[in-house]
Amino acid sequence: MSEKEFSIIGTSVSELPYNIDCDTKRTTIFGKARVTITHCIDSIGPDSDGMYQAYYDYETIILEVDNETVSAKRYADTPEEASLIRIKDSKGERLLQLDDFNKVLIKTEISFLRNSGSENIIYLDTSNQKIGYSTVPKDGV
Repeated sequence: MSEKEFSIIGTSVSELPYNIDCDTKRTTIFGKARVTITHCIDSIGPDSDGMYQAYYDYETIILEVDNETVSAKRYADTPEEASLIRIKDSKGERLLQLDDFNKVLIKTEISFLRNSGSENIIYLDTSNQKIGYSTVPKDGV
């Protein structure tokens, strides 16, 4: 390992600059929900050759109904896919659970995502040990 690298859990990570650049938030209304969309690019680099070690171009989509919010992420290179990440409700901020898919909040977010071009919607699912994400259930949605 060179002197400009360090190790995190056995993985070599360079000391190139880690950048998070986000545009101004855009807010819109969808039914009774307020939707806030932020376009961001996270990157590591560029190095002296202009190459990036990591480059993530994505949108965060936060939908709010009453005092509840749900967040999603959609990457620029796969706009047909969106990932539901977290919910914030009376139980606190947490990952989604199967019973959440019956909530108006979640149904509205799924509808918004589909209306804006994301047909394949997945959610962060700790019970899926293989890939960490599962497809949004069809029943209750």
